[in-house]
Amino acid sequence: MKKHIATAVLTVLIGAQALTAQQSTPASGVDPLARGQIVNIVDWDGGALPKRYERSQQLPMRPDDVKKLSASQFSEGAIIKMLEERRCACDASVDALIDLKEAGVSEAVLQALSLHALSPNRSVQLTVHLDFEGLGGNKPLSTQARQGYLYLIVPDGQRERVFVGNLQQILAGRWQRDGQVDNSDLLLPKQVRRVTFAADVPLKTYGPKKVLVFTSTRPNIYGSADLTAREREAASEYAFTYPSSSLQSYCALQALYRQDQMLSDKWHLKRTNFQCEWD
Repeated sequence: MKKHIATAVLTVLIGAQALTAQQSTPASGVDPLARGQIVNIVDWDGGALPKRYERSQQLPMRPDDVKKLSASQFSEGAIIKMLEERRCACDASVDALIDLKEAGVSEAVLQALSLHALSPNRSVQLTVHLDFEGLGGNKPLSTQARQGYLYLIVPDGQRERVFVGNLQQILAGRWQRDGQVDNSDLLLPKQVRRVTFAADVPLKTYGPKKVLVFTSTRPNIYGSADLTAREREAASEYAFTYPSSSLQSYCALQALYRQDQMLSDKWHLKRTNFQCEWD
């Protein structure tokens, strides 16, 4: 038994000596992982990763960036290294790779681009903020609206994704993200209630899109074709471009409601804003 223990201890000591020797005489400029050497993980203390996994703080490259670098006669090795460090926010589909090849990009660079491209976008994180700005005082805010339904329609190829908010239901309920916004004014005290909803919305088609935001008295609108001429004229239209890949995929709709000047127990939509962030 003692003989086996001594043998194990000796093996560990020999391994430690070999590790020390390898670390003290590394091959110049060669990644130890690429050579299959033993790497002591304590050397990573503090968050430092091996060179193979280092990432640049610069934004990901785009397909046009790769075309420009190739046309400017950057070496294959240099472009591949940039792709490893920065990744690529690009479409790595077969058609997109063929387009790059026809632009003169080498196959070695295309292989690296395919490996280091960011994952394709499959959904958008959609957040809806509803602000209800009412008069101050102890009187509770009304749950009635002149047009009781808020709609957001997002096109996605041959179909449309329709989102509707029942204002009476929203105003009468209490939600996970539901609170008061500070809008202090000594002369015009106001209550501002902010309700927020968020979810991942699947979007399958990339490129330019136009969303519609509008209110209606009708709960049964299933697409833009159901809008009346008056509803379409009053609708707000927002344009954005949905990229095939990006660091983030976030869109937000903000809607401000105020108490009606004539009917203080009713709400009306004052204004909306829709914007997206990708990088």
